Amino acid sequence: MPVYDLDHVTLGVRHLYESAERLRRETGLRSHEGGWLQVMPTAHRVIPLPGDAFINVESVIDHYAELPPGVGAFRTWFEQTTRQADHWMTWNLRARSYADLEEVARRLGGEVVTSQGAQHPDGSSATTVMAPGDAGMTWARGLPNWYYHEDMSGHPARRAPMTHERPLVAVAWLEIGNDPAEVEEHVGKETFDALPLRFVSGGPGLHGVGLRTEDGEEIAVRAASGAAGLAEFAARAS
Repeated sequence: MPVYDLDHVTLGVRHLYESAERLRRETGLRSHEGGWLQVMPTAHRVIPLPGDAFINVESVIDHYAELPPGVGAFRTWFEQTTRQADHWMTWNLRARSYADLEEVARRLGGEVVTSQGAQHPDGSSATTVMAPGDAGMTWARGLPNWYYHEDMSGHPARRAPMTHERPLVAVAWLEIGNDPAEVEEHVGKETFDALPLRFVSGGPGLHGVGLRTEDGEEIAVRAASGAAGLAEFAARAS
């Protein structure tokens, strides 16, 4: 089975710009404009990480748009979840080839989904290519989806190279609340062994990200996982 790389983690916040600035004050991690989504009333800022990974800091930006019922319900859930505190929403891997992404879809019983990605302030936009495509199979269980980027020069971690106030050398660890056997079955043994995973209590999903700095220290970004709430939302929606 192929080895997959960490692509991004999503931190849901109440106020996109204030929260990104708060993270900079607390951790020295800078961010750049990531754009907004046309199908969801959210926008994000990108914190580039080593290994072409990134932290996706995301919030609702349009609280009043008329939306399809499912999207509107998701907006309400996101707002309520992030009202009092940040929450990790997802963690995601990256396939090194389109064939590898197709294999993910086959193995997990999903499909490769291609959709419009982020709209950027300069007028350009991205295309999202993802599998297995069903958030109930992945994010609501605290497990990753996979993404594929045909042209890595446009990858969010590369769009605006920057040096953080405390320069980084590696993603040191990811704290995950799932059972290790469940994660290994989902991502495959090769990827399971390659990722710097730590398993913690607190329920499924991502709970923390550790970043190693040039001076040998670590930056820890921790928040509650939103996976359990997303599972409840998915159950109500179905």
